[in-house]
Amino acid sequence: MFGKLLKNDLKAQWHSISTIFLCIFIVAGVAELLVLYSIKDIFNIWNGNKLIFVSIGGAVVCLAMFFACIVILIAVGLLFSKTTFGKAGYLTLTLPVKTGSLIWSKTISGLVWTYITYMLFFCSFFLFIYQAGECMGGDLQDLANQLFMLLLGQSTKTMLSLAIYYLVWVAIAMFLVVQCMYFGITCAHVSPLSKFGPVTTVLAFFAAFGAVIGLTLLVGKFLPFGMIVHDDIVTITSNVVRAKQEIYRHGSGFIFSGPMFMLLSSVLMSLPITYLTKHKANIK
Repeated sequence: MFGKLLKNDLKAQWHSISTIFLCIFIVAGVAELLVLYSIKDIFNIWNGNKLIFVSIGGAVVCLAMFFACIVILIAVGLLFSKTTFGKAGYLTLTLPVKTGSLIWSKTISGLVWTYITYMLFFCSFFLFIYQAGECMGGDLQDLANQLFMLLLGQSTKTMLSLAIYYLVWVAIAMFLVVQCMYFGITCAHVSPLSKFGPVTTVLAFFAAFGAVIGLTLLVGKFLPFGMIVHDDIVTITSNVVRAKQEIYRHGSGFIFSGPMFMLLSSVLMSLPITYLTKHKANIK
């Protein structure tokens, strides 16, 4: 049953946000063609101003993807509010399934679209840096290569380790954002907070998000378990800070305990969302 719920939520959200994706991809696609044509100078019309066109095109792509990140996040939140606490909520909450399953279905479907959008934004940003370096050459290209080496290391082992870390970390961060947004929306439909409307949503979101981030930093400080990447070496250690000080002074440290706590907090946040939705929330 949960699979059917998730499938229907993905379809419903896709019908609402597909137009947004289409518009963003058209804008980003045209801008990227401008970048590619200016780099290769296919039509021989750029007259030595390649970097200007690459910068403009790359900036448009990045801005389009960043705009998509914000719009998709807002769209996912509005769909959750509409289908759970709006008129459609009368049908949604009467389905013969547990409220927790309904919430988790909407959470996972919302996470899918936001995660995809944010990953596209990061990819467009790094593509812009690479293309600008390729066009400019010299020092800028060396700077781009050093940036990629810093982010991904110098070997297949470090590249895979860091790529997995970044992908998982972004997924956990977006999971937290979606959960905090749903928590804020849920609080805005609970009396007496409902009379403050969107203000409650914003305040509850930042309160929950700030609390989890603050605790995550504390956990990472007192339980610095993680890995250190140094040149082409990946080392798992129980104390990243001490290992960097004593052994890998020029290595990059990545703490696992903080993201793990963030993931746990995001999962547990479904409990108050489910309880408030089932027992306290008002449907308009």
